[in-house]
Amino acid sequence: MPNSADPSSTGSSPDDRVFACFDVETTRLDPRSGYVIEVAVVRIRADGTAMGEWTTLVDAGTTDVGRTDIHGIRPEWLPDAPRFGEIAGDLAGQLDGCIPVAHNSPFDVGFIVEEWGRAGLGTLNLEAVDTLPLARSLELPGRLGLLAAALEVPLDDAHQALDDTRALAGVLVALLEQGAQPPSWPIFGPPLLTPAPTGRALHRPGTVV
Repeated sequence: MPNSADPSSTGSSPDDRVFACFDVETTRLDPRSGYVIEVAVVRIRADGTAMGEWTTLVDAGTTDVGRTDIHGIRPEWLPDAPRFGEIAGDLAGQLDGCIPVAHNSPFDVGFIVEEWGRAGLGTLNLEAVDTLPLARSLELPGRLGLLAAALEVPLDDAHQALDDTRALAGVLVALLEQGAQPPSWPIFGPPLLTPAPTGRALHRPGTVV
């Protein structure tokens, strides 16, 4: 189960914590009718130290991938990609023991929780630090692209999960440096029914991890 312990309460500084920034690309905006078709996680410390990254396309079992003009994912890429249930353990492993972070977190969290249930894995308790209210608390732009530009964080290809997540990691570090503080620091722990990682992943063409 996740907890909301203050990083200083364990005797370690926030810089010792690992943040797992994550992002999903989806077929729709509503998790009840849409599906995850790409997911990425970038792990980083508050001082900017990179701790690893992971990404994969996800086969949603449909040829309707939604707004290809936005996310750039083509339906012919997905049949060879793993289904969500096949990468659930890998995703949980990327988040395990870390503080999850997302931009506009209800969107990304909502999709992952919905996919977790669809895969027959039970209920997933996932909380995440949301960089959107952190940005607004400093009177910075809310959209990730504009926020990254305002903080001079590179964002190469918006709406590609890995590029968005790399930018999010840089944004998080910059926001923390400017004094933004979330109301809690949730630490993720996988539920008991979490499957073992499979190591399966399929990157969109041109992705370098």
